[in-house]
Order: sequence, then C-alpha cells, then structure tokens
Amino acid sequence: MNDPAACTTKRPRMLSWERMCCVALLSILAAFALAQEAVQNHQDRTEKIEVKGNSTMITCLELMPDGHTLLVATRKDEPMHAVDTRDWSVVRTIPVNGFPAGPNVEASAQGTYLLLHERSYLDPRANQERRTRHQLVNAVSGADVITITGAYDVALAPDERRLYCLDEDHISVLSVPDGAEVQRISVPMAGTSLAVSPDGGTLAVSHKPTPQQLAMVPSVRHDKKALKSALKFRELISVYRTADGSLAGTVAEIYDRIHKVAFHEKGQVLLVYATSDPRMAANPGAAMRGVVNMVEMPSLVPIRTGFLSLMTDAHLEPNAAGDRIALASTEGFNKRKLYVYDMSTGDFTLDLDLDQRWGRDRELEEKHDGHVPYHFLRDGRTLVFGSGIWLRTLTTP
Repeated sequence: MNDPAACTTKRPRMLSWERMCCVALLSILAAFALAQEAVQNHQDRTEKIEVKGNSTMITCLELMPDGHTLLVATRKDEPMHAVDTRDWSVVRTIPVNGFPAGPNVEASAQGTYLLLHERSYLDPRANQERRTRHQLVNAVSGADVITITGAYDVALAPDERRLYCLDEDHISVLSVPDGAEVQRISVPMAGTSLAVSPDGGTLAVSHKPTPQQLAMVPSVRHDKKALKSALKFRELISVYRTADGSLAGTVAEIYDRIHKVAFHEKGQVLLVYATSDPRMAANPGAAMRGVVNMVEMPSLVPIRTGFLSLMTDAHLEPNAAGDRIALASTEGFNKRKLYVYDMSTGDFTLDLDLDQRWGRDRELEEKHDGHVPYHFLRDGRTLVFGSGIWLRTLTTP
C-alpha cells in the first residue's frame, strides 16, 4: 500500500501581503540609500578653494572666453578677483564701484568688456518692476565705458559694438564705446527681460500680451478665465531683428512673470525663467514656483521639457555642450539647494543640499544671504560655486 505521505508534493511557501509590503519598502529604502550615497560621494569629492585676498561674500561667478579665467565678484564694492582655474591663483583684481550688494557679471563674447548688473540684497518680488543700474567696464582695468542708471535690462552685442537697453516701450541701441543712441526699437508693453542672440541678429524680449496675441496661444485661447488672468498677470516672448528693428515673431506660449531670458551660447535654444505672480497664488505665504522653459530657435517652437526652482533670481547656467543645466533653488527658510538637470529629459542628475552638507562651515567663513553663485567650467562637468568667501568645486555626474 502506498504511503500517502510519500505522494504529497511540497508547495512553495507564499509570501503574505504584509511580508510583500515589507520587502517592497526595504527595496525602496535601499534604492534611496544608494541614491543618497551617490550624492554624498559627489559631495565628499568637492574641493574647497581659498580666493587669496578675498574677505567678502561671493555674489557672482563668470568664466571669461579664454576658458580658464574665472571672475569672482563680491559685495560691498570690493574688487573683483580674476582667478586662473588651472592652479586657482588670483592673477589680478578689477575695481568695482556702485554695486554694494555685488554685481551680476557678464563677460563680452571677445573678452574686451564686462557688463555689470545691479543686484539686490533681497530677491525682488515677482510683481515688482524695477529699473536698475548697469555698467559696461573694461575687462582688465575696470574703467567705466558706459553707465546706464535706469533700465530694466541691458545686453551687449557679440561684436561688442552695440549696447541694447530695455525701457518702458522700447529698446535703446547705443554705440560702443561712445554711448550715443543710434537706433530705437519699439516694443509695445515691454517687460523686464532682454537677450541678444549669439550671432547678434535678433533680440528676445519679454512683454505683456494683447488679446490678439493671446488668440494665437493654444493653451489659453479657448479658456475665458485663463485669458483674463493672462492679460493681467502673464507675459509673452517676442523676437526682433537687430538690423531694422522689425518683429521676427512671437512665441506661441504664455509664461508667468519672466525674470530672465538667455540664449544658449550655440544659439539653438532660448531659456526663459519665470515665476508665478504672488497675486495668483492660492496660499499667499507659499514659496514662488519658478520654471525654466526652453524655446527652439529660430523656429520659435516651445520645447516641453522644463526645470523647476523656488528662487526668483536663480542664475541660468547650461554647460557649453548644452546637455546639462545647473539651477539654484531653496527649500524652507533660507535653505539652499543646487540642482543639475539633464537638458534633454528634464531629469535630475544631482540634488545638492548646500546647508545640510556644510552647515558647520557657515559658522565660519561660509555665511550666505540665501543666494547661490555658480558656474560650469569649460569641460562641461566641473561646477564651481561660491560658499561665503570661499569657492567649492564639484564634478557633476
């Protein structure tokens, strides 16, 4: 007679629902730990660099066209330091006058001039229009070439022969170096942001919309409520030809309040940084949400990939190859973040918490005002950022 026990097959043991949840949770935690470890490893590989002779908080970094001279601007009208990134030595200083909160600095395409923009101690609110001081100076001596005391934005032509100044309803075109007005381009209901293309042929300008222009924007033209809000709180981007001031076209997309427009150095992409108007927020105390959008040039076609930030004055910093972009943000009260995004997908490649990692250092020379100065070096992977009176470098993943 057969033994029943011998005929019994063993069944695989099934995981209970609770055990399955535990396994899934442990897997998620393990993946999160690996991601945190990767970020930590990158943070641990940062290098802290002293800027010889500097005793004031760093506010802006700008790389000169030679690819190795990094300009380090600071507060309190202290001199700007020109640092050779090959050995991090200070090769010269450049005097600065009239920028107590420190200037935002742009080097001209040929390295002859520096364009200094007035910076505020505090982030400007998104619903405020503010004329600021701009100064074109000699890149070696710091000598004043042209000073603009009340324009919304200023841009220098790549050939260094024209300076474009955005005002209420027009762009004044000044010749360099004498400063004489040689042209005036009409921009109805102009906003506060201006950029000149790398070939010098076009200008991108922010402006308030008209009902006729909104009728060409697919995302709002059939929504009466959205149209009413857009007329009051939102902006468009138009492109003008520098040769004759004629309108080349308007991007068929509506944006929040635009703080910055900038061409990538190859000219094929226009970056648009905008933040929501506080008057539109359901919670007035909530942090303003900023978005960097992209526009394909010269077709003026909006690109759907975008990048988020919670700063109103975040610097737009794509690398030379155009495959990644660095963008500062904030989290909670005065807590600084630095993100690196893949420009093709919009995904994070790095999420750097500056205050958690180097909190103790802030008690010494790395105090800050909530702002983060940063810049990619020419290799496209090394990111340099200011931390108090010091610099730090980081090789991005």
